[in-house]
Amino acid sequence: MSIIQPTEKTRIWRRPERGAYDRNVINSIIDEALLCHIGVAVNGEPRVIPTTIVRIDDYVYIHGSPNNQLLTSLESGAPACITVTLVDSIVAGRSGFGMSMDYRSVVIFGKAEKIVDLQEKERIVAAFVEDIMPGHQVRPPKAKEIAATLFLRLPLAEASAKIRNHGVMDPEEDHALDGWAGVVPLKLTAGAPRDCADLKSGIPTPEYAKTYCR
Repeated sequence: MSIIQPTEKTRIWRRPERGAYDRNVINSIIDEALLCHIGVAVNGEPRVIPTTIVRIDDYVYIHGSPNNQLLTSLESGAPACITVTLVDSIVAGRSGFGMSMDYRSVVIFGKAEKIVDLQEKERIVAAFVEDIMPGHQVRPPKAKEIAATLFLRLPLAEASAKIRNHGVMDPEEDHALDGWAGVVPLKLTAGAPRDCADLKSGIPTPEYAKTYCR
């Protein structure tokens, strides 16, 4: 088991039994997620922006426009806080305070490093494609597309997970009440793929699109 040693920022203080520092657990949550939220201070004001994220080995990668204020702040050395959350179920308790959710989450702290190597950028693009739509075939990125994109990575060196999977946790005195209590599981479900309106004639919808799942 590979452990990411907790720090003052990543240690789970509230409900510590829900904390996880196992790198495999942290990686699995990041890998399942399509989106993350990045928090950073820009000119002394807070910004929290959703964006795609991909993990390669012990780093997470983000990318976007070089004119993106959040990304340029990270490029300049601003510390970041990245969060990933997967909601697994709605927990319906017998009281308002018994309502909750089962979830898996990761928090990452760190400073970003700009990627400058062309082959590394191309590898990141390919990783994003494979992570978002496994098996999807795309043309190689154009030089102008690469030049118009800022690529950043952050190490998975200061990170922790927090997981709630306990279902209903009502106090014993509520167990005799007449209201229903239970859990409604949630999952991300893909609908039927729709071909692009200008798709070249004769191209069938691939199986990986028909059977897409996270």
